[in-house]
Amino acid sequence: MLPNVKKAKATIGILAVFSALTLSACSGGGGGGGSSASSGSSATELKPGVYDIGTQYVGGASREGLSLFSPTGAFVSGFVDDENPELKAYTFGSLAFFAPNKISGDVVEYQLKPRSEDTSWVKIDGTLSGQVVDSGRADLTASSNGKVSSISVVLRKPELSDSSLTFEKMAETYNMPGPGAENISSITIGPGGAIEGMDIDECVFNGQVVIPDEAINVFEFTYNASNCPALAAESASVSARNGDFSGLGTLNIATNELIFYSRKSNSDDAWAWMFKGIKQ
Repeated sequence: MLPNVKKAKATIGILAVFSALTLSACSGGGGGGGSSASSGSSATELKPGVYDIGTQYVGGASREGLSLFSPTGAFVSGFVDDENPELKAYTFGSLAFFAPNKISGDVVEYQLKPRSEDTSWVKIDGTLSGQVVDSGRADLTASSNGKVSSISVVLRKPELSDSSLTFEKMAETYNMPGPGAENISSITIGPGGAIEGMDIDECVFNGQVVIPDEAINVFEFTYNASNCPALAAESASVSARNGDFSGLGTLNIATNELIFYSRKSNSDDAWAWMFKGIKQ
């Protein structure tokens, strides 16, 4: 077991996995967890799907969240503090697997942290490396500027991951509620995967969903956001909120909940967004 990470459970999140890897690196563990494959053996890869993650940041707090691994190699992890919604962290990247049971890739983390004078986003470029313990678990270390920043453990959620996904199942309108009774965002997915939506600030969303593998409950998407004003509460400019976005998402058929994470495509803007809506 990696230091400062509780025993892996089905509820542990993707962020916890990143934290576990970081702490492992700090303690001289190089991405441990599980036994290594013998030299020359074929690589063990993580199965794509929906994962829980638990993360321990170096010199900071531990977090639990959700992570999505696409069959294309793209992934995202997301964390929002329910008690302090101004504290958010979304990590995007792509992963590669190689023998013996190693994982690596480039990552970009978007963090929203309350500050003494204002709340604003920070964008951090880094790398991810670690050990694939088995097809449903990995121990990961995140680094930035040559220094370990967190260690994490990720655990696959088989039932949710392996529920098939089709445009027919997704074709609904999903509403994201705000602190009160009012919906703050609404997204409609059409029978062919087209995205249309609007939020309380009158942002307009138009895009397209892609399902890489209908056997895996993870989808990719792109959309264009227009007519969005600046978001003063998060120090997000008009430029940051408008333009082309991309990301990953999943649909929980049992709860009728659609979740996706998006970021500005090919941009230096430090802003990312999570949509979490319930079928209308």
